[in-house]
Amino acid sequence: MPIDASNSMLNAIGAGTALIALCSAPALSSIVTRLSKRDAKQDTYEDGDGKATLESIKAYSAKLPKSLALTSAAAGLAMSIALLGVSPHTEGRLLTDSLGTGAWALLLFQAAAVASSRSSVQAYRLGIYTFFSAIVLGGILLAQGTETAERLLKSAPAAFALGVVELVCSVSLAISALCIPRRPDVFYQGELVDRMYTVSAFSRFTWSWPSGLLNLASKKKDLDLADLTRPDQYTRAAAVSADWKKLKTSGRRLWLSLVLAHKKPLALQWLATLAASVLNFAPQWVILQLLRFLETREPGKKQDIEAWMWVVWLGIVIIAQSWVESYVWWLAYSELQIPIRAQLSALIFEKSMRRKDVKGGERSKTKTSQEGDAEAAGPTTPSAAGVEEDDSEKLKKSKQSTVNLIGVDGKRVSDFCAYQNLLPGSLFKLVVSLVFLVDLLGWKPLLAGFSAMLAIMPVNIYFSKRYSDSQDRLMKVRDAKMEVVTEALQGIRQIKFSALEPEWEKKIGDVRERELSAVWSVFMNDTMLLACWVTSPILLSAISLAVYAALTGSLAPSVAFVSLGVFKGLEMTLSIVPELTTDLLDAWVSIKRIEQYLNSPEVETISKDADEVSFDNTSIAWPSDEEMDESERFVLRNINITFPKGELSVISGKTGTGKSLMLAAILGEVDVLGGTIYVPRAPPLSERHDSKANKGNWIIPEAIAYVAQIPWIENASIKENILFGLPYDEERYNKTVATCALKKDLEMLDDGENTEIGANGINLSGGQKWRVTLARAIYSRAGILVLDDIFSAVDAHVGRHIFEKCLNGELAVGRTRILVTHHVALCEPKTKYLVELGDGGVLHAGLLSELREEGTLQKIKSHEQTAEEVEADELATAANSDGSSVEEREQDGVDGNTLKKVTSKAPVARKFVEEETREQGHVKKHVYSTYLKDSGGFFFWIFALFVFLVVQGLNVGRSWWLKIWTGNYQEQAVHSQRIPNIPSVYGYSYADGVRQTSIHAMSAPAVGFQGTLVYYLGIYVALAVISSIIGTLKYLYIYFGSIRASRKLFAKLNFTILRTPIRWLDTVPVGRILNRYTADFNTIDSQLANSVSFGANSFLGLMAVIVAGLFVSPLIVLLAVILLLICLYYAIRYLNGARPVKRLESTTKSPVFEQFGSALTGVTTIRGFGKAQVYVERMYRKIDDYSTATWHLWLFNRWMGWRMSLVGSFFSSFVSILILLTPGIDSALAGFALAFALEFSSSVMWTIRLYANVELNMNAAERIIEYTELPTEALGGESPPAAWPTEGRIEVNDLVVAYAPDLPPVLKGLTFSINRNERIGVVGRTGAGKSSLTLALFRFLAARSGSIHVDGLDISKIKLHDLRSRLAIIPQDPVLFSGTIRSNLDPFNHHTDAELRDCLERVHLVTNPSSSHTSTTTTAAAAALPGDGSAANSVAPKNTNPFADLSSPVSEGGLNLSQGQRQLLCLARAIVSRPKVMVLDEATSAVDMHTDALIQRSIREEFGDATLLVIAHRLSTIADFDRVLVLSDGRVAEFGTPRELWEIPGGMFRAMCEESGERERLRGIVFGEGKMDE
Repeated sequence: MPIDASNSMLNAIGAGTALIALCSAPALSSIVTRLSKRDAKQDTYEDGDGKATLESIKAYSAKLPKSLALTSAAAGLAMSIALLGVSPHTEGRLLTDSLGTGAWALLLFQAAAVASSRSSVQAYRLGIYTFFSAIVLGGILLAQGTETAERLLKSAPAAFALGVVELVCSVSLAISALCIPRRPDVFYQGELVDRMYTVSAFSRFTWSWPSGLLNLASKKKDLDLADLTRPDQYTRAAAVSADWKKLKTSGRRLWLSLVLAHKKPLALQWLATLAASVLNFAPQWVILQLLRFLETREPGKKQDIEAWMWVVWLGIVIIAQSWVESYVWWLAYSELQIPIRAQLSALIFEKSMRRKDVKGGERSKTKTSQEGDAEAAGPTTPSAAGVEEDDSEKLKKSKQSTVNLIGVDGKRVSDFCAYQNLLPGSLFKLVVSLVFLVDLLGWKPLLAGFSAMLAIMPVNIYFSKRYSDSQDRLMKVRDAKMEVVTEALQGIRQIKFSALEPEWEKKIGDVRERELSAVWSVFMNDTMLLACWVTSPILLSAISLAVYAALTGSLAPSVAFVSLGVFKGLEMTLSIVPELTTDLLDAWVSIKRIEQYLNSPEVETISKDADEVSFDNTSIAWPSDEEMDESERFVLRNINITFPKGELSVISGKTGTGKSLMLAAILGEVDVLGGTIYVPRAPPLSERHDSKANKGNWIIPEAIAYVAQIPWIENASIKENILFGLPYDEERYNKTVATCALKKDLEMLDDGENTEIGANGINLSGGQKWRVTLARAIYSRAGILVLDDIFSAVDAHVGRHIFEKCLNGELAVGRTRILVTHHVALCEPKTKYLVELGDGGVLHAGLLSELREEGTLQKIKSHEQTAEEVEADELATAANSDGSSVEEREQDGVDGNTLKKVTSKAPVARKFVEEETREQGHVKKHVYSTYLKDSGGFFFWIFALFVFLVVQGLNVGRSWWLKIWTGNYQEQAVHSQRIPNIPSVYGYSYADGVRQTSIHAMSAPAVGFQGTLVYYLGIYVALAVISSIIGTLKYLYIYFGSIRASRKLFAKLNFTILRTPIRWLDTVPVGRILNRYTADFNTIDSQLANSVSFGANSFLGLMAVIVAGLFVSPLIVLLAVILLLICLYYAIRYLNGARPVKRLESTTKSPVFEQFGSALTGVTTIRGFGKAQVYVERMYRKIDDYSTATWHLWLFNRWMGWRMSLVGSFFSSFVSILILLTPGIDSALAGFALAFALEFSSSVMWTIRLYANVELNMNAAERIIEYTELPTEALGGESPPAAWPTEGRIEVNDLVVAYAPDLPPVLKGLTFSINRNERIGVVGRTGAGKSSLTLALFRFLAARSGSIHVDGLDISKIKLHDLRSRLAIIPQDPVLFSGTIRSNLDPFNHHTDAELRDCLERVHLVTNPSSSHTSTTTTAAAAALPGDGSAANSVAPKNTNPFADLSSPVSEGGLNLSQGQRQLLCLARAIVSRPKVMVLDEATSAVDMHTDALIQRSIREEFGDATLLVIAHRLSTIADFDRVLVLSDGRVAEFGTPRELWEIPGGMFRAMCEESGERERLRGIVFGEGKMDE
């Protein structure tokens, strides 16, 4: 051994021993501590993650690894001592061997420390130090062996054998030290916590701990959430949120706080990235050595051990590289992405529970300020640039954009945190590869190559920019699509009633076309990026190698193939930089939006503690985000009132006078501009001890319960909504249900109190929603009830029942009740204190008795309604006279109440909202075939396969050509070289050899050589160019098919959903259908094509690897098959687990958004009840579910990835072994084979991962295809004559109708006929079948038998679309669509403005200057905005009438108009089309008397030449109609003129009139003595 070599070896061993000594320090300190204080054996175990149970402590054992470690260390020391005696010593050798023995002694000491440790965590930590020490020693032994092995094998075989055993001992020690489990299983809240910190280091760092779960998944072919372990303390939402609060983040920028909060994993990730960047090129370096070795070997000579050592090193570096890369990715997800996502979600939700609820109270000054939720379109988002939106849009968006903070922004930030390391990683890699390449090629060829790359760079940057712009455009179009679809789904009943499906189909289709064109532009730009990505490595390598060959006059295989490999690695690195930059910008925008939200103002305590609720010279306004002028907002000024404790107080006033504002002030949800508010201070939730509440201490006098103007109901059962988290007290609960008039409703519903309510109470009628929210307040423990307008949505007699039994019944005794209402007269008897608001302040306030004496009370009542009207209102209930509390439509199920009265009181409550189904196992073949068919069919895909094969062939061909080229040089070199004088120490001396040999080559005629360079290079470049062109076009081709499939599938889905039966639409939550339209299509549009094309690419790449290996030896095929079978085994296990977990991830994601959306809507109610903390904790649980699914998805991914890398490293090592074993192989072929062999593991891995992606993305296709195959309503039938119906005669013969085949009929043999232009009133008690009749007329319910004829045509024989478009209906709850007044009246522009104005006049929404007597009232009514007190208008001198201008905006659902205005607008819409048959399902809800009179008058005047069918709730409405149809239990009970029916003794109609309480008035109308008052 040369002197310098032995010196460097000595230095290396000395350094290694020092390292081992350092690693022994913790062992020493642990032994010292243990001796100083004798610790007992641990019987329990608990840490931040959770607590171990007795069973898990029993199950924990570390005896085996500890004893193995001791044995290995002892054996190693023995071998080392033996070696000292046996091996032949040179002068340096004795010293190195003694140092080795010293190192073994230290290792034995460490192993003893591990074995004797009592604490499992300490033993685990010491084991890791021992592992590192053993690895260092093993490395030294290996290096020593590489140098001396050959000599020893000849001279001292015994020493060689001992050396091998010693190496084995060090490996065995390293492994056993890693196998010590860290702790027993721990549980948190009774659930098993993830085992990452439980298992041994070996299991943890090879991702082996999910094996058990994967076995379970293979066994049951599915996984449920309950099977997965729960997040540990570093990912648990509650814990990461608490950590954040400890950080003291105030005053710091959010991104900085995030970096500081996660500094450890970030630093670790960067370090590992640096290591990965170096290791990335290690396999290439080893191959370089191997190829140089082959180039210099003399043919026929036996291999040196040195060559075999390189084979071993190749395996080691590949494993090391793949492990470090795996670890970097695991860090990225487990310690950055998932915890950060959980942390941000938790913080945003907590903030939303504390944030000021800015409602947009400043609507009067519309455009000047930015609307409340600035983040809706804050200056940060590009979309906000100069786009003005009307306020209702902004309000809607603000909620959506708040939900988006978790859905979009939080995800963007956490995703970017996961892979931000790629930016420094690219830089590290660039530096490492440049150093390597300069060493390999010299700087000139490299510069030439890079100049080509730089030329492509601007193109890349330009298209990256275009790509991100087109992505932004796509996002905007997607938002627009979402809005249109949401609106269509929410107004689907109206669309069906008016037969507008084709128009809406077109409307949605148009937005979809815009979306697809945006998707196409994304694809085009993506293709250009791919072109740069495909072309630049090809160009780089072609130019560099050409320049190198021209400069040196030769091209050795080692240079050619290694530089190719390095270029390839480098390319990947550089191509992601532009994409990362756009991701960085996105994340930056998102983090600023989140920061803005987290810094927005919060609700402060605005009131002082006192015994009573009182206002002392207070001025209040709706909350606002920014400082505003008082003149710009609606303010209630100088209020001085005191609500008496334990009594009923009433607040009244016209619409828009600030009644709700005053209630909000009591709840603390306003800005106080002056004065003081006094409200009793409720104890915090933690001190209420709700679980211990009993009769004696139920009421907490200071607590508040609130019933909002728009009732807020959760997706839970009715009972859970009423209990609202309180314990169940049967007696109190039953009383509550009875007093809130819910008893009848619960009896009507199949599942009674356990009936599940859809989100926002979708399957309850307006009145039921109110009564449920009222019951929640009554049941609660609150001593102060704040109630907003509870009488407007219930029938009058129900209102009276609630007033007497509920507001003044035993459950209300001693509670302070503050009630907003229009019905002062109704409340007068029991009211103690009355406030009337108006003109921006209090008009009158005082004890009722005082006001009565002053005569003010009379004045207040006259403002409301005349006593007679009130009387009428209360008592005109005859249509529902059986005292049922339920509005008619409930039973008849017109409103989606599929909860019909059926006898089955099943023990298990039926879900109203069906659970979303999760498919199990493979995606069905049918789905694939449908998708493939829609994207272009058989030939399309055959051609695609052909193109992909050609590309792959070109790739192999290019490398093969390089082999021929380099082999040619080598032959020239070999022929000329017969002189074995080349020093075998690698490095530059080899290049001298080449130089000497190439002189002979040069001496040949130069022309031939030049010709060959041009010839080889020309073909190489030609191959390169062709493959880059076809390589780019194949992506475009696939994109083309993808767009085609997307277009077809969407058209099918859209057609089907708009035409599914109404019953199906009622049982499926809108969100679920929306998901199909948005999320699932986003997957199909954007991701599926890429997964398919990249997947095919990697699969064919894998084939290419095997084909390339074939050239070396046919054995490779056998080997590849064996390894692929192993891979397949892992892949199948992986897919069995990943499939259900990916599906779980999508199903656990929705609850997070649903809860967030729901809580945002009900935030005032939640805070009013003091329940914010409950919701925060509930949110934590949902975030944890989501985290668990993502965690396991990545865990399985790493489990597979690491195992694939191992298999891949075997492949590369085997190929190199075969190369060494095959004597005649030249280095060119070896280089060719090895260049491909290195790709094996990544090809296998990507193939599997992308196959999984295709399958998971096909999951989206599966869900869409499931919906495209739903049954639709009957689409066939004949077309009726163009003018039909001309007269409007209706004949019903023996009609039998049921809601579903398995339900009993609701109409049982109905027969009657109606003449042209007759006005018919339909009355009957609740459940008589009134609404079912309208549904049958419009064929929403198919007749089981019998028929309906209109003008002699059987309606079941004609096309549905024709039938519904020729009849008109005004349903109970009017639905308007967002747009303008004009677009609502005449959505498809069939009429002139003059006609539309005329219709608005007819329904008294705008007044003709000539008839001014109603002018003042209507205009005021028309202008007042509902409820949110935003009618600062009332202070303004003159209100503008929104209906005066046809282009006035209407917000989604028409919510910027009052209920009465909506109803009148629907009436106008019906008048526009001038139908011959008109059905009016009369509304009972929030139309005040005045508006009601207007509607009645319009109906009388406008429908003179039409047949009118009115389903009446007030008898006075129809008392002067031509005839009245009385239904009872689905049959005709009476039918005749009102006078005839009145005269039937004991008749039903007469009885109803008698019971109604307005008998005399009705009698007058029936006998024509007194017309209806108008």
